[in-house]
Amino acid sequence: MKQITLLTWPDYVNPLTLEGFEKEFGVKVKLEIVPSAVELIERMQAGSRSDAEGLPDRQPDVLVPPDYAVRELSAQGRLAALDHSQLPNLEHLESRFYHGRAHDPESGVSIIKDWGTTGFMYRTDMIYETLGSWAEFWRLAEKLSGCVTVLDSPGEVIGAALKMRGHSYNASSPDASTSFSASPLAEARDDLLNLKPHLLAFETNYKPLLISGKAGLSLGWNGDAAGLSAQGVPVQYVIPSEGSQIWEDDWAIAADAPNPDLAHAFLNYVLRPEIAAQEARYTRYATGNHSAMALLDEAMRNDPAIYPPPELLAKLEPGMPIDKEGQKRREDLWKEVRG
Repeated sequence: MKQITLLTWPDYVNPLTLEGFEKEFGVKVKLEIVPSAVELIERMQAGSRSDAEGLPDRQPDVLVPPDYAVRELSAQGRLAALDHSQLPNLEHLESRFYHGRAHDPESGVSIIKDWGTTGFMYRTDMIYETLGSWAEFWRLAEKLSGCVTVLDSPGEVIGAALKMRGHSYNASSPDASTSFSASPLAEARDDLLNLKPHLLAFETNYKPLLISGKAGLSLGWNGDAAGLSAQGVPVQYVIPSEGSQIWEDDWAIAADAPNPDLAHAFLNYVLRPEIAAQEARYTRYATGNHSAMALLDEAMRNDPAIYPPPELLAKLEPGMPIDKEGQKRREDLWKEVRG
C-alpha cells in the first residue's frame, strides 16, 4: 500500500479526515508528531534521518506549518511549488486567504488550514473575577503562582509582553520609543523575568494541565479553549484588550516529498467544503474556506472567540518578518528568559 507522511503536532488533524482519505485513495497516512512549530522547522531543516528503531525515516510529504514557518522554509527552498491544476478545490477559499497573504501572496507553496488568535484562558473555578487584559494575566499569575503556563514558543510569549506595554507584537529594535523610556525588548525582558518564578511550565501542550487543574491560567490559542469548553472544562478565553496575535496555519508539501502527486491529492481533499468544515469543528479554529463556513452551525459562526469582532480584529497583528539583528536580539532575550 502506498504511504504519505504528514508532519504535524498533537491532536491537530481530525482522525476522520485521515481515515476518509485512506479509504478513498487506498493510501496509508503516517503521522509524524512534533510538539511545536519550532520543532517542525527544525525537523524540516534536518532532512532525512533515522527513526527510533534506526530505520530510514523519509522527509514528510505534507506538513502543517504556521505562516511564519512557511515564510522561513520557503526561503530555504524546503517547500514545493504547488501545482494549482491539481487543486481545483482552491475555488472554495475566501479570496483574502488565497490572494494577498503576506507570507505567501499567491498561495504558491501553501494553502490555509485554519486561522486564529493568541490570548490566554483561565479556569473559572480557580479564578473568580473577569479578566480582559495582559496586565491582568501578569497580576493574576502572582496570585496563582505555580499554576500558570506560557507557550514554549518565543514569538507568542515575547509578543504578549510587548503588547502589554503598548508596543508592536513584532518589535525588535534596541532603541527606546522615547528618550524617557526603556526599549520595548528591555521592558519585555523585565516583565517576563518577573513572570517566570510564578510559572508551572513553558508548555505548548498545555491542555492536559488545564484539564487536571494543575494549571488555572495559560497563555494559548482560542481553538484550544473552545475545545476544552466543549469537553466541560470551565475555561474562559480572552483576547486581551491591549491586542495580540492573529495567525494562520497552512497545509504545505515538502520540496523533496516522496509522493508529491498523492500529497497534492491530500491537499485537494482537505479543501473539500465538508472536510474543511469537519476540521473546523474538530480544532475549533476559524476556517478560510467560505464553502465550509456554510456547513458550520450558527453558534460556531457567531462565536467571538473564534471569529473576533472588528474592534478586536483591529488590535491584532500577524507575525511579520524581523531583520537578522532584531531576530538575534529576540533570540537572546528568549534564551535568558527560557534558560
